[in-house]
Amino acid sequence: MQRRINPFNELYVTESISSSQFVKIFSPALIRNAEPLFLPGNVILSGVQGSGKSMLLDLLKPRVRIAYSEANVQYPIDEFNKRFIGAGINLIRNRAIDFGQRQMAKDPSEHEEVAPLFFADFLNHWLVMDILRSIEVLSTDAGASTALQLDTDPSHRDAFAAKLASSSAWLGSLEGVTTWAGLKEHLGTRIAAYFAFLNFNRDALPDEFNTTKTSVGEPVSAAADALKTCGITPQDVHIFLQIDQYEELCRLEGLYSKFGPLYRQMVNKALGLRNPSVSYRIGTRTYALEDDLFIYGTTAKLERDRNYKHVDLDSVLRRRENVKSYIFPAFAKDVFAKRLALAGYESEDLPNSLDHVLGEGPTPSERAKIVAGKTPQNAVAIEPEWGDEINSTLIRIAMDAPLEGRLTEAWIRQKIASSPQSVINLGTISDWKKKTWWRKERVEQALIQIAGRCRRQRMLWSGVEDIIQLSGSNILVFVSICQHIWNAWLRTMPMDSSREISRIEDDIQALGVHEASTHWYTKIPEEKDGNTRQRFISFVANLLERKMFLDVAMSYPGHSGFSVALHELDLDPETRRFLEDAVDYGALFDSPHTTKGSDRKPRRKFYLNPILTPHFRLPHIRTKEPYYVSVGDLRKWMQAAGVGTDSSTLQQRTYVQDEFVWQDEDGK
Repeated sequence: MQRRINPFNELYVTESISSSQFVKIFSPALIRNAEPLFLPGNVILSGVQGSGKSMLLDLLKPRVRIAYSEANVQYPIDEFNKRFIGAGINLIRNRAIDFGQRQMAKDPSEHEEVAPLFFADFLNHWLVMDILRSIEVLSTDAGASTALQLDTDPSHRDAFAAKLASSSAWLGSLEGVTTWAGLKEHLGTRIAAYFAFLNFNRDALPDEFNTTKTSVGEPVSAAADALKTCGITPQDVHIFLQIDQYEELCRLEGLYSKFGPLYRQMVNKALGLRNPSVSYRIGTRTYALEDDLFIYGTTAKLERDRNYKHVDLDSVLRRRENVKSYIFPAFAKDVFAKRLALAGYESEDLPNSLDHVLGEGPTPSERAKIVAGKTPQNAVAIEPEWGDEINSTLIRIAMDAPLEGRLTEAWIRQKIASSPQSVINLGTISDWKKKTWWRKERVEQALIQIAGRCRRQRMLWSGVEDIIQLSGSNILVFVSICQHIWNAWLRTMPMDSSREISRIEDDIQALGVHEASTHWYTKIPEEKDGNTRQRFISFVANLLERKMFLDVAMSYPGHSGFSVALHELDLDPETRRFLEDAVDYGALFDSPHTTKGSDRKPRRKFYLNPILTPHFRLPHIRTKEPYYVSVGDLRKWMQAAGVGTDSSTLQQRTYVQDEFVWQDEDGK
C-alpha cells in the first residue's frame, strides 16, 4: 500500500480523536501497572508531559466505554471493576482555569477569601452536571445500562432531583427544583453565569451566589448518595470523578499571585472527604504535587494510602535493573503499530511494524565508519614518542576500523599515564580487547570523539534500540521522534510520486532524531521558569560534552552526567529544589547511587533527558560513574547559566582546557 501521510502528525491525539478512534489507538500496556485507577478509592495519577495520563483517564469516560462495546472489542478494565460511572472535568478544556482571569470580589481585599470558595462551588456544579450526563449517556446503551442496572424511569429520576434539592449540602441553592430536567437546567445556568462573569460578559455574579456557595465535594457526595437511595444506581456502583491537568492550577498565579495554591488545596479537600461512594482520579504532572498537598483551611496534608493512592507513571515506565519489568518497549511498539493502522497502513504491509520500519541500526563499528567518512585516519591522534612502528600500526587500524583504532589509542594513553616508563609494543596495544567492560564503557565516548575529529559533524542515531532509548520511557517523545523521522523520510520522495513503505534509511532516521532533539530543547522554555532551566541545561551539556571530547585517554567515560552527595543537597535547599524542578519538568533524569569512594555515602546522579543528548552531542547510554561535583560547583554552574538573574546580565563564559572560568564583557 502506498501512502504520503505522516501517521504521527498529531502528537496530542487524546484532545482530538473520537471515541471510536480511541478504541483503535489505545494501548493497554499500562493497564496492569495502573490498577488502583480502576478500583474504588482516590488516586493521584502523576507523570511528566506525554506519559499517558490523559489516555488512561479517558478510558473511564462513558462514551469510550460504549465505543468498545460498539466495536465488539473487550473493554480493557473489565477484569478490574466495571461497576462504576465515570465523570469529571478537564481543567483546561472545560475552562476551569478561567478563574485566573478575574477578581472574584468587589472589594479586592476579599478576593483571597472568596475566590477559592467560588471555585469550589463551580467545581461542585460541574461535577454533578457531568454525573447526570454520564448516566444519560450510559442509559442510551443497552449493554452498559443492563450491566450497571441503571434505573431509567423518568419518575424515579425526578424523585432523585427533588431529594437532592432538599439536601443541606446545597445550602438552599436548589430550592424549587423538583425534576431531573429542572436540576440540569439549574446546574447549567449556574455554570454559564460563572463563565459569563469570568469572561467579563457581566459585571458581577448573581447576588444569590454570595449566600449559596457550596462546600467542595459535599454536593457531589450528596448526589452519589441520593442516586443510590432513589434506586437510580445500585448500591455497589461507584462514581469515579476525574480531575485532569491539575497542574494547570499552578498557572493561575499569573494574574493573581498566591491564589493558585488555594485552588489546589480545594481539590485536595475534596479528596480528604473520603466519601465511600465517590472516588477522585487526579491527573497531574509531578511538579504540581510537591508541597501542594495541604487541605484548604487547615494545616493538614493529604496522606498517601489513607486519603489517596499514588500511581507514578514515570516510575512505572522507567527502566530498572530488572529488565523484565521494563514495559516501555512493548508499549512503544504497540502505539507505533496502532498509529500506522489508524492512518490506513494495513498490518500485512508492515510485518513486525517498528522493527520492520526502523531496523536494528548499524553496529558501533559501522557507525564509526559512517561518521569517520573519508578521513578515517583522523580517528586517531598519534604522538612522536610512540615511535613510527606503533603510529603507523595505529593509523592502519583506524583506516580499516576507526572505532578499533580510537580504542587502541586510548588504551596506549592510559597505559602510559599509569606507568610513564612503560614500554609500548605491538604485542600489548590491543590488550583492551580482552576487557569486555572496558570496551563497552568507552564505545559511545569514542564515537563522539571520532565524529568530532573526522567531520566535526553530528553523531548517528538510528534503529529501534536507539529510538526507544532516546524516548526516555516517554510515549509522547517516542511519537515525536517518529513524527520527525517520518517527515524526513517524506521529504525524500518526489512530489509527483508515491513510495511504498520499507525500512527507513539510517541517515534519514538520524536527521529526524536531530530535528526531534532540537524541537524538545526549544520546548523547555514553554514551562514555568523554563528559560532558566534551558540556560542551565545548555551550560552543563556544553561543559560535559567538552570534558568528554578532551578526555583523549577516555579515562572517565561516564562524564555525560554529574553526581552530588545527598548530604550536600540537604544543606542547600535552593539548589536541591532547582534540580528537582528540572527533573519534574522532564529536562533532567535522576536516580540514587552510592559513591565509588570508601565512605560509601549516598549520592544522586543527574543526566540530560535522553532526547536532548543528540542536540548536544552527548551519549544517551550511561555505563560508568558520572562526573562528581560539589554543591559549590553546582552553584557556580547556576550562576554562569544565569539562574536567578536576568538574561541580560549573564556573564560571558569561556573555557580553559576542561575547566571553566567566568569573564565579564571587559574580559576581567
